[in-house]
Amino acid sequence: GQSVIRVQPDETEIYIAVDTLADTADASKNKNNGITDKIYAALYKIGIPRDSIETQGFNIYEDIDWSNGSRKSLGYKTTHSIKITTTSFDQVGKIVDEATNAGATGINGINFGLSKNKENEIKKQVLAEASKDAKEKAEAIISGVNGKLGKLVSITYNDYNYVPYPLYNRAMAVAEVNTKELTQISPGKLEVSASVQV
Repeated sequence: GQSVIRVQPDETEIYIAVDTLADTADASKNKNNGITDKIYAALYKIGIPRDSIETQGFNIYEDIDWSNGSRKSLGYKTTHSIKITTTSFDQVGKIVDEATNAGATGINGINFGLSKNKENEIKKQVLAEASKDAKEKAEAIISGVNGKLGKLVSITYNDYNYVPYPLYNRAMAVAEVNTKELTQISPGKLEVSASVQV
């Protein structure tokens, strides 16, 4: 039996990048920290709580240009990847605007997904519908030969699938963002599927 449910997402993850380059590792780090502090302050101002903001990655390295067969140091680069989670779709565009206006160098992606509670709720529903589908198929098959279904022997849970809806094409550099206009971002529906064998 199989089932597919289309459901409206209830959670969004926005991935923000802060990249800085300076002559020394310490200067690069301090420059990055200054921009990050401004981004956090801007997000707090629009009501994003601290526990909805988390660092996904932080790295400092020497940026080397190997072109023309020679080694040339471009300085030290600091990269800071930040994930912001919100359940308010109205805030997604505001988060993008506030982060880029505060100095973020890019938006690495936006995922529309399900909160853990919503995912558990939909998972139960889609598995129940797949089981019902299996029973109806069995009843149709056995009625075609004038037979009768026996007792339930086993149910095998073959597959449950849910993939967040990514906006990969919306990844952007700050130079591409028009800060005079509000960014409008709207989610599409997600597909949650399940398969069982009875």
